[in-house]
Amino acid sequence: MPFLSRDWRSPGDQWVRTSEGWERLKLWRIKIFERMNENILARLLRLAVSEYDDTWHKHQPHIHYIKGISKERKVMTSLSEAFVHLDMTGAVRDIRRFNYVKKLMFLLLTRNFRYLSGTSQKNIINILEEMTNQVLKTDTNVPAMKALLNCAVNTLTDGQYSHIGSECLWNKHRATVSKTVAKLEKYQLKQRHCDGKPTLDDLPEDCLRCIFRKLSNHSDIIHTGQTNQTNHTVSSHMLLWKQLCFFHFTDQQLLVFLPQELEINEDRVNWRYIYRRCYKYTSSFGRQTSFHLRFGMKDIFADHLAICCHCDTLFWQSIGHPCFSDSELKSRPLSPEAFLDLFVL
Repeated sequence: MPFLSRDWRSPGDQWVRTSEGWERLKLWRIKIFERMNENILARLLRLAVSEYDDTWHKHQPHIHYIKGISKERKVMTSLSEAFVHLDMTGAVRDIRRFNYVKKLMFLLLTRNFRYLSGTSQKNIINILEEMTNQVLKTDTNVPAMKALLNCAVNTLTDGQYSHIGSECLWNKHRATVSKTVAKLEKYQLKQRHCDGKPTLDDLPEDCLRCIFRKLSNHSDIIHTGQTNQTNHTVSSHMLLWKQLCFFHFTDQQLLVFLPQELEINEDRVNWRYIYRRCYKYTSSFGRQTSFHLRFGMKDIFADHLAICCHCDTLFWQSIGHPCFSDSELKSRPLSPEAFLDLFVL
């Protein structure tokens, strides 16, 4: 009987048919690349970039949320699955979603980190690493990232003997966070080169007032006001602090201190003092004085998670999700606290 299969001693070459006849595939590819010019290569690059952009815009991170178990389904949606399907690691690369993920990580580290599963703990540590890399790359949110890493260090230290899971995994988390902290401590602010473009000092006071009104964090206003005399004058304007008070605090919260201020000074209210009293308070114990939040600041997120009212799908509000319902899209926004309440932690 003849041997019909491929001979192991000679696997042979692949051939391709061209207008000139049959040629070996290896030689044909080499000829094709040799004949390419810059125009053809540029066209191929444009096509590749356009296809990549199309696939990126079509990608919508989402996950179907399963509320409870039934006879047909015995599995609930876990936190680790939500992190993977919602692309939390990639969300930190978007400046709009960075603050939301940061708040989410802070709540997990201060509340339930030691009681989470090993997979969820590894996801959180990976997100912290990616956040640090993004901060070093963009030179933004450096103080907030340092505070978050310090919170992670304290959580890992306090839960060393009361955590769930293996001790080896916990020590690995501590080593990873320590390495991340050391990487962030080496960060040095890069000075802007003299490129001839206008800076903040070149702007008139009217433009500076508009910029200061867009800042929601009082620390940014205070630190910017310490740079020069003009910024200090703009940052000390009472109208700016009045708008900040009405933005972060409710009327009931402001009425706690506003009548006292009106009794002292009826003509002019010190809104900066009212903001400080509403934001925090001091407590003394012996010679030690500590600061505590009274009302805190309002959380502001440019993008947030939401849950669809038709299909119970968790998704990012700015990206959307593929909903099976033909009716008008209706969703409920989720704060970081509301998102964590959906899961059994």
